[in-house]
Amino acid sequence: MNETLQKWLTANVNAPGTLGGGVRLPDGVCVCQSLDEQFPPEKIEKILQQLAQAQLLEADLAPQWNTWVFGQGKIRCVIRADGLLLAITVRTETDAVQNLDKISNEFLALEF
Repeated sequence: MNETLQKWLTANVNAPGTLGGGVRLPDGVCVCQSLDEQFPPEKIEKILQQLAQAQLLEADLAPQWNTWVFGQGKIRCVIRADGLLLAITVRTETDAVQNLDKISNEFLALEF
């Protein structure tokens, strides 16, 4: 994985209130990080693969993002025109929720 992307992912997944996140590369390789034992990297990778399948059906809408709410928080999925896919999960009652738009815009603007 590109060093810039790896540093960016580490910085954003390690923010307080974040459960975990990951990036799926266009070739299907996933890099995931977790801060919560109930949300292990394997689970993040599975979510990324499932989101990729769903997002690829709507590829003409890229770049875009979607957010889903679940019991403990929110999952934000961001897809770029180059095929990179970000999924980040945050707890609802934290500052991390307020940062989802900022993180999403930064991911879309990253240059390699």
